[in-house]
Order: sequence, then structure tokens, then C-alpha cells
Amino acid sequence: MIQVGSKLNVSDNSGAKRVQCIKILGKHSKSPGFLGDFIVVSVKQLRSKGNVKVKKKEVCLGLVFRMKFKKLRLDGRMFNFFDNTVILFSRSFKLYGTRFFGPIAKELRKQKKFKILSLGSNYF
Repeated sequence: MIQVGSKLNVSDNSGAKRVQCIKILGKHSKSPGFLGDFIVVSVKQLRSKGNVKVKKKEVCLGLVFRMKFKKLRLDGRMFNFFDNTVILFSRSFKLYGTRFFGPIAKELRKQKKFKILSLGSNYF
């Protein structure tokens, strides 16, 4: 569950390393965010100084990509990841990164996030 104030890792090549959640879009202010939700984030830490597409303290959108919270699939299997990660978007919903690192949950396919699925490498 992603709440306001949660620190998240970034799983793309936009240049950001850590972000902090400011707001979960499309939900009540006390509701947590789950896999596939859009959130408003602030960049807290950068990966390196060269070739970064975002700056520190910049506010942008993020899509919850992986979560530590256990997810139950319809066939009865339960899974979770080791960390909470996001993918960064601009305010006009355009991707900052061109590659994604790590496994992608199949639940994003049900939410019709096909652009993200095509740029990823392996599915879980």
C-alpha cells in the first residue's frame, strides 16, 4: 500500500533514484495506492549528474510499478516484490524513461497499460 509520504524507488532510466509520494490520483485522500495507480511524486534523489531528464525537487507523475504488499491473483496465487517502485511520467502523461528495469506484473495488462508492457523486458 502506497500512502502519502511513502518513499519509492524509480525503475526507469529517467535519472531519478528515489521519489516521495505527494498524492494518489483518483482516490479519496486517505485511500492507499495499489499496483497500477497514478500518483503525484517529488524527486528526492538522482542517480548521477550526467544525462538526467528530471531535476531534484521536481514534481511529476508516477505509475506504481511494483509493491511490497501481497497481491492475490484470481487463480489463488499470492505474490509480492522486494520494493516499491514507480515509473515517472510528465504532467501530460508522457514517459520520461525509455527502458524499465526488473519484472513487470501481469496485472498491468488488465489495466490496458500496453505502452509500458511493450518497453519492459520480463513479466511476472
